[in-house]
Amino acid sequence: MKQTIPQPKIEEEYEVTYEATIAALKRSLHLISTLNQNMATGLLNFPAPCFFMPPLVMCLYITGHLNTIFTAEHRKEILRYIYCQQNKDGGWGLYVGAHSSMFCTALNYIYMRLLGVEPDGGLDNACERARKWILDRGGVTYIPSWGKTWLAILGVYEWSGCNPMPPVTPRK
Repeated sequence: MKQTIPQPKIEEEYEVTYEATIAALKRSLHLISTLNQNMATGLLNFPAPCFFMPPLVMCLYITGHLNTIFTAEHRKEILRYIYCQQNKDGGWGLYVGAHSSMFCTALNYIYMRLLGVEPDGGLDNACERARKWILDRGGVTYIPSWGKTWLAILGVYEWSGCNPMPPVTPRK
């Protein structure tokens, strides 16, 4: 694959501009699109993490860009993928094939709802099964810290319930 979009050079005094940000996003999308075209070769045939897309969808929803970025056809394919990765017990694990976890199950439940799936809807009642999995394990308040943070960002969980997460100190 040959990148035709110039790579922004990020240096100490570099000002991150709108143009540099758009160029970086376009480079990333170009790479992902190229890799997806090669799916038949097995290039991306690996047990992918099940927690990357839900935060993206949450951010797009919060900013009001969800339906601009993802067309109805995109949403249909995203949901098809998520339905195929749901475990028999109704949950999702950290990666495809992993045991279900509260973190991924809660995020994927919210993800489906934001993409328009009704509370009891989805393929084979995917939302209902996920909600049952969550409730059978005490509810979404048992989600780990990063999950609580995402729920608070979305506005469905109180910030006071989130554990503080200090920034990582860079190594010298």
